[in-house]
Amino acid sequence: MPRKKTSDEQTQIALFQAAEAPNAFRKPVQVIHSKPKTSLSLLHRKLANAWLKNASDTPSDDGWWTIHTATMAGDIGFDSNNRAYLIDSARALMGIIFEWDVIAPEGKRKLWKASVLFPEVEIRPDTIRYQISRPLREQVLTPEMYAMIDLNVLKRFRRASSLALYEHCLRFEKIHRTAEVEWQLLRDMLMGESADAKSYQEYKVFKDKVLKVAIAEVNALSDIEIALVEKKLGRRVQTLAFTVKKEREQLPEQPDHEDSVLDIGEMVKIGILQSEARQLVRKYTHQQIVSAVAYTKKRLADKKSAKIENPAAYLRKALANGWAIVENIETNSSSPKPSHQEKKPDLLEMYKVELIREAEEYFKELNSADQGELVSEYNATDVSPALKVKRSKPGRAVRTEFFKWLAQKTWGEPKPEDLLQYAQKLLQASNGGSKA
Repeated sequence: MPRKKTSDEQTQIALFQAAEAPNAFRKPVQVIHSKPKTSLSLLHRKLANAWLKNASDTPSDDGWWTIHTATMAGDIGFDSNNRAYLIDSARALMGIIFEWDVIAPEGKRKLWKASVLFPEVEIRPDTIRYQISRPLREQVLTPEMYAMIDLNVLKRFRRASSLALYEHCLRFEKIHRTAEVEWQLLRDMLMGESADAKSYQEYKVFKDKVLKVAIAEVNALSDIEIALVEKKLGRRVQTLAFTVKKEREQLPEQPDHEDSVLDIGEMVKIGILQSEARQLVRKYTHQQIVSAVAYTKKRLADKKSAKIENPAAYLRKALANGWAIVENIETNSSSPKPSHQEKKPDLLEMYKVELIREAEEYFKELNSADQGELVSEYNATDVSPALKVKRSKPGRAVRTEFFKWLAQKTWGEPKPEDLLQYAQKLLQASNGGSKA
């Protein structure tokens, strides 16, 4: 039975205006593509992810992290009153050995090959303290290659093998097909090297009893859709791969017009998030997008002008202002300075407040995957721990700081022409909508 959302969770959901607030983190591929040396229960896998996310969100000076038992239970969807079982499972994580990055080519694998993930665990009445294995610590906190794992999706799974298969496939979401893996290795990744090994020595038994069920659960409960690809040597199946599609709920929104598909591709190349690009092709005409993209590309290639630090922000302004290649870029960049720059001293602050509002609206339009990516990126900055976006009730200061950061990331620092345009907008509004 699904756990009832707390008032804190509902508040955060109201903040992000989504069906469920993202609760994602960057999980390194070395951990995703690991092989446990013993069976791993569903609860073990969920707990490990909750601890890894907590570590990625929370700085530590001594290599120890603390998580409240109630927070941990909420992160993994543990709605049972049997806290003793929860604690016993947490304690058991300390003794589970993993072999890391098992599908990497031998020459690219790290020197360390097997270790426990959490070598030290302390159980307290309301909290759990734990360490992360030293060889893995840097990979966990600042991974170079990773998958965005959302705990809200993991909560839905009912089988450990399904959750493991989901993470394995999600790692390859952007290239739409996983690497080929020998079926015995995939079996051990999903179930543990010694987990019921004798029962699944034949591929057809493993496929019927484990793999088919896991595939069905991933397709029914997650944000991706997968299909099995078998590669045979003679009559025997040797390796397995999976095709991976993005969120099925997003597919109806995908534009089917060839021009729109090309427009999305061009905007993504410049730095626009894909879900935002889908919004833009519905907001602007094909010609408007082509013109703005061409204008932005020409401006980016102009070595005589100041370097554009945020091409995506520049493209958004080009679309909003109708900039086109027929205009003179220098004329645009040297627009008359605001005649009332000696004006109201708070114009800049007023404009920044307006940008924060726009950033909030922009965030609402993104899908959960892109939202989770942005929240994780924000939490990874040098922002004070008290101002990080967490599952607890986000106060006004946290919301303001997050959307202030998002506004700067999205549109960059305000420029004189931005302030001029904003001042003209205010003047027009004060004159009842007439032209200034």
